Amino acid sequence: MELRHITPSTFAGTLSVPPSKSLTHRALIIAAFSALHGQRPAVVHSPLRSDDTTLTLSALQAMGFEAAISEQERAIERVEFSGKRTIAPSSVTIDIHHSGTSARLLTAIAAVQPRREGTGHFLEIDGSPRMRQRPMQELIAPLQQLGAEVHSNNGFLPIRITKSLTHGGKVSVNASKSSQFLSALLLIAPLLEGTTQIHCEGEIASQSYSDMTIAQMRQAGILVHEEEYGYRIEGGQHYKQHEYTVEGDYSAVSYPLAAAALCASEVTVRNVMQHSLQGDREIIDILRDFGADILWLPEGGVRVQGSKVLRGVERDMNTCPDIVPTVAVVALFAETKSVLRNIEHLRYKESDRIAAVIENIERLGGKAYTEGNALVIEPSAHALHGAQLPTFDDHRIAMCFSLVGLRVANVVIEHPACVAKSYPEYWRDFEMLTHHRS
Repeated sequence: MELRHITPSTFAGTLSVPPSKSLTHRALIIAAFSALHGQRPAVVHSPLRSDDTTLTLSALQAMGFEAAISEQERAIERVEFSGKRTIAPSSVTIDIHHSGTSARLLTAIAAVQPRREGTGHFLEIDGSPRMRQRPMQELIAPLQQLGAEVHSNNGFLPIRITKSLTHGGKVSVNASKSSQFLSALLLIAPLLEGTTQIHCEGEIASQSYSDMTIAQMRQAGILVHEEEYGYRIEGGQHYKQHEYTVEGDYSAVSYPLAAAALCASEVTVRNVMQHSLQGDREIIDILRDFGADILWLPEGGVRVQGSKVLRGVERDMNTCPDIVPTVAVVALFAETKSVLRNIEHLRYKESDRIAAVIENIERLGGKAYTEGNALVIEPSAHALHGAQLPTFDDHRIAMCFSLVGLRVANVVIEHPACVAKSYPEYWRDFEMLTHHRS
């Protein structure tokens, strides 16, 4: 088993984080359709190169969208969609491995792909054993309501689409486990004939992500109407975004900035936007609540100066679920307890992140538990000790618990390479800003 030993250190300096994973997924899809109906190619500049986003790009190519990729060192400089699309002469199976975003968004995209009539061909989406356990029925049901023929393993992957959608209509979606179900329907609605009315059942989990989807659609010229019941989108619209540059990822930025808070040090991140639409931008306000000083830089970026005394926080985390593990780790070192509310949908991520966070905190000698739909973290700095920590093949668990090792000796991270899912250069950047104590 691959292990990574963390040495207690200070953590300070300046860096640029990777481009946004969430924005990259959506930008690639929008560019693929923009090029189909434009008079010129559609280009995504500085997309994230990670396991998940590479899967989305490869899947679009497997569906017939022609794309050219320009690489520079270990990053992608640009992806250019030509506007050409080939209808596959045979059935296609797409393996999205662990990527929940790819699974949900691409299942909907697959449902609107043209196919050769009378051939019995299909598009199939499949994934890893963990991905086969993650919910999909909440997307399958509305696709079927609209007329797609969708076959699944009792509401889970693999999913096989044998008849595509052409017309919109009234449809209901339950996005209480993931806003990705709603985002998937939103993205395809303009491509259908007639009007699509999306009725939202219950509270939308991580609504900031569906809001981000709508914002990107509007930037690409799509009209999305918000109604009391949900959303209304007229059919026959065309995506018209031929140039898009992906901004820095606030999920990724949470780790170095949280390290500054833990080490009472100063960290500057250059490539994030102060007024970003990303829900995980809330990490800035949360770190301020912990006691850190925040400075937005006039040339772009943010600087965080950590405090020697951390206060506990109470926050609703519905709009920023991916930073819950990071916030929980910082909370271990606060002087008062922290309460992170509205986190139940974290059970349906790459791992059951609630269970994973609690287990690793307990392995370290800390105390965390659930109260209803909240995660409670007790002040534990005095009790923490080294431990070997499983990552549950979850990139965010690996990255957030590496931060504990900056303050606590003998912390060992299992399967550290899983960070490639969203932040392939994480360990390089971690070492670059680490200053070992003598």
